[in-house]
Amino acid sequence: MRVPTARPSDPSSPQTPLVPIKRHAQPKALDYVVFLLLPWAVFTLLLGLFAVALPDFGPLVWALVAASALLGLLFVSMGCTNGKAAQLALGLLIVTSVSAAVMVGERLQTLHMSEYWHIDSGAEYRGVSPAGPGASYADATAIEFEQGSYVDVKHALGFMKLGDLYCVAPILSGPRTSEEEGSSSTPQFYAAGENCCSERGNFECGDISVAGAHSGVVLDDRAGIFAAAVRMASSVHGLPAPRGAPMFVRWTASPAGFKEALWSKATSEGVTACIVHFVGCVAAAIMLHRGLSR
Repeated sequence: MRVPTARPSDPSSPQTPLVPIKRHAQPKALDYVVFLLLPWAVFTLLLGLFAVALPDFGPLVWALVAASALLGLLFVSMGCTNGKAAQLALGLLIVTSVSAAVMVGERLQTLHMSEYWHIDSGAEYRGVSPAGPGASYADATAIEFEQGSYVDVKHALGFMKLGDLYCVAPILSGPRTSEEEGSSSTPQFYAAGENCCSERGNFECGDISVAGAHSGVVLDDRAGIFAAAVRMASSVHGLPAPRGAPMFVRWTASPAGFKEALWSKATSEGVTACIVHFVGCVAAAIMLHRGLSR
């Protein structure tokens, strides 16, 4: 039995070309720069818009939020379709940046900027008598009372609602009353705050401890909670009921200083958030590089 032997290949016969094995292209340095800066730019832009433009240009700000989220989802879709991990990671990081910007921006608005714009948009009155009608200053956002005005902390009261203590104390002028007697004048303005007193006194809201303070930033009482506290205080302490709707202020030594402090706190927290986010983007870029280098 003959065993067939392999014939030597004919050099003149056509050869099948070798097909090179495809490898995933490694991201270039520019890709890492985009991966690092694009999500951070989205976060910084949206956070800044929330701080300075949301009250006047709310629909535009939310439109940019939606557009940024769609951009991130587009990269996620491209990464899933093309099998490119870098595009997928970039899209996820953009979507995360949009979510973080909205959360931090809403926090800055709630804690600082909403009150800042409220003060900035209204009128400021000086030399106001605490016995004057509060309705005459309906457009006020900052009030400087006449010299000698003070907060009658001895007749303060805390009104408990839904776990929070809403504090009010009448603003008076002239001789201070003793703890035993009620006020002979009718309070029209009240210093107010949340969770800064006890149910009967110990009023520590705002700059109550600052000697010579006689100003206030007007508070919004659309819910009527502070007004309910005033009615209770009138009953408990025997104070005359206000003529008309009383006005409530956050007692402060300087409305302008209080306003600038709000801006400084918002700026400080915003810059800190941008720095933390940038560090997070750097960490994500390093992790992506190590993951694709394996």
